[in-house]
Amino acid sequence: MTETALATIVVTDDQIALVKRTLAQGATDEELRLFLFDCKRQGVHPLDRMLHFTKRGGRYTPITSIDLMRTRAADTSECAGIDDAVFPPDDDGLPKWASVTVYRLTDGKPYPYKATARWTEYYPGDAQGMMWRKMPHTMLGKCAEALALRKAFPKQLQGLYAREEMDQAAREDVPAPRANGATTVPRPAAPGVADHAPDTSQVGGPASSDEATALFPTPEDEERNTLVAEAMRLSKALKLTVKDREAFKTEYLAGADVYSADLSALSAMVKELQKREPKSA
Repeated sequence: MTETALATIVVTDDQIALVKRTLAQGATDEELRLFLFDCKRQGVHPLDRMLHFTKRGGRYTPITSIDLMRTRAADTSECAGIDDAVFPPDDDGLPKWASVTVYRLTDGKPYPYKATARWTEYYPGDAQGMMWRKMPHTMLGKCAEALALRKAFPKQLQGLYAREEMDQAAREDVPAPRANGATTVPRPAAPGVADHAPDTSQVGGPASSDEATALFPTPEDEERNTLVAEAMRLSKALKLTVKDREAFKTEYLAGADVYSADLSALSAMVKELQKREPKSA
């Protein structure tokens, strides 16, 4: 019997077969190999269920817990702390957004990496949202923390999404409840790439599509909207095809749409587009 070593973890052929029958049902051989590679990269055994095999929009997407993401950041010895989530002062019981700042040491100095998660993007809807209505600040705060952790530690956490971030993947496009009786309309779920482009004629999509962003902007919102507008302009200037646009999203945004992708990844995509823009004579 051969054995597959995952970091210090050993997974036997029998265990791999069990994973495919149970935890990774429907996985192709390539997807299973990728899942095992992700487990190896994170130093976990697939049967420990710290990393979960899921498919979103036909694509394999690893799902993890926020605790594993915190652990991997701490393992670098460069995590200098994580601030408590910050919420808007007028959240009337349900937060419109949550921001978290993670600090990473570089040359001995702590540098902040801030990220913001918005209720309209992550609330999974009434059918799936029991825990979100019970603990709205905790759930949205975890999403913001996961975004900030990926910003601060992109190599260690690339392609990993916390379960709370992905709750919205099966959401129906229905109004989300507000504590004061009003409603907000969530944007469609967008964990994938090719099947949810906000506007198939653009790389990113309209920067003003999220009403909550326009009403309650943060500094990150303004930066994101600027990047999305530039991506739209460059998409037209370069005359990108649908295939080209989806390739950029897959390569740079790791399965997220422009409204939930890390700003650093979105910025890198825009810079690459700018390099390809024809120079004026």
